[in-house]
Amino acid sequence: MKHFFLFIACLFTFISIANARIVTGKVVCEGKGICKVIVTDGTSFTQTKRNGSFKFNIKDDAKFVYIITPSGYIADWSKGSPEFYQRAEERNNFIFNLQKTETGNEEYNLIVVGDPQPRSNAHFEEFIGRPLDDICRTAAALSSPTIGIVVGDICYDKLPLLKRWKEEITRTGIPFYPSVGNHDHDRAFNDDKQSIHAYNDNFGPENYAFFLGKDLFLVFDNIIYHSRSGYEHGYTDEIIDWVSGLMNFIPKEMDIFVAQHSSLNGRWHRTGLLEPSIVNCDKLMNLLAGHQVTFFSGHNHVNGNFQYTPTMMEHNIAAICG
Repeated sequence: MKHFFLFIACLFTFISIANARIVTGKVVCEGKGICKVIVTDGTSFTQTKRNGSFKFNIKDDAKFVYIITPSGYIADWSKGSPEFYQRAEERNNFIFNLQKTETGNEEYNLIVVGDPQPRSNAHFEEFIGRPLDDICRTAAALSSPTIGIVVGDICYDKLPLLKRWKEEITRTGIPFYPSVGNHDHDRAFNDDKQSIHAYNDNFGPENYAFFLGKDLFLVFDNIIYHSRSGYEHGYTDEIIDWVSGLMNFIPKEMDIFVAQHSSLNGRWHRTGLLEPSIVNCDKLMNLLAGHQVTFFSGHNHVNGNFQYTPTMMEHNIAAICG
């Protein structure tokens, strides 16, 4: 019987190795390596060495190799959103070139946009008029370093508009980070992963993180998509496992900000429910316990503020689409 168990253990080890591959890479700025940068494939993690190099096993089916951008640096965002990622299937060696920024400072500004969701080119033309002009004026008037986040529904089932968003949002003059909404899924698919192919093509991984000032930002796809009318609000087990791994690198005193589409209490404006209720919400809150946590979300198209615990609150942002 002991030999049988040993055989099973060896078999599992072999299967695990067979489903992974070793990749290498380096994170640099102006030709110099950056140490202790967190690198992930969405499942496993490593950190760069003193010279900025890294080496680790990634899953064979991993979509991306990407970094948790350190404070004071940013990936190239000239195409509309920071490109802190590279397609995993394209190579076995990954070089990430970062730029220095002033976002290592303790003070910074954050512009959060909820639910632009244009459904046609005509709608998009409206968005890039007064709404986008207002965002641009706001960004220009702020003196401290500033970033933007859009909390999902970048488009309304019109997926080619994701590319137009990237092109036009550069007018703000600030990096704009995206998150996935239910209308950013492809209705042709009834599979959560397949349905976000257009988002992945334009923006990279749907679950990611970055450091800003002295804080950590987490960005999630918290729409578990089965079909247009059959999705759930919440966090997949994959997200929970990924956050669990990431938190091993996060200091206990660090404040955390979370950007996502659905609020922690789902469609609170319809149900009146003011307590966290979405799938695996309790698991995520347990992982983040001990930190000061602020959630930013959209989806409900009206403003709402919720203090769930003494250290966890949420700003549910109204839709810019009106």
